[in-house]
Amino acid sequence: MPIVIDGWNFIRNRSSDIDDDEMESLDSARLLIAYLGRFQETHNDPVVLVFDSTNEFLDVEYKNSPSLTVIPARNADDYIKRYIDTTPERQRRNIRVVSSDNEIYHYAKSAYATPINCEEFWVKLRKGLCLDKPVRR
Repeated sequence: MPIVIDGWNFIRNRSSDIDDDEMESLDSARLLIAYLGRFQETHNDPVVLVFDSTNEFLDVEYKNSPSLTVIPARNADDYIKRYIDTTPERQRRNIRVVSSDNEIYHYAKSAYATPINCEEFWVKLRKGLCLDKPVRR
């Protein structure tokens, strides 16, 4: 079941361990990619991490794999909506969309995908990384 994550929304969530208020935005993105890479070592579901702003994100080097794909998109919300829309309706409930953006959350739900708010996924990510509590760097 693919997990599609709204990257900046996830990083800037109040539950975030890597909020870019405390470090450079690209450092936060790199750290999230590292977290998700470690998370994927013990999970089979592919992750699609979508970031707004292609120009800003070009400085982050990452080689996509079947388990973790990083997408620099002009508009992450539009990309996520297209991802849902291009998936056959009977398979959409298999897509998990991680965002606390109300518009994306409700769009995913109305399209029969499974929305997950960022706080919920931070708990799952910390557990998957064997972190007992948030880590601030």
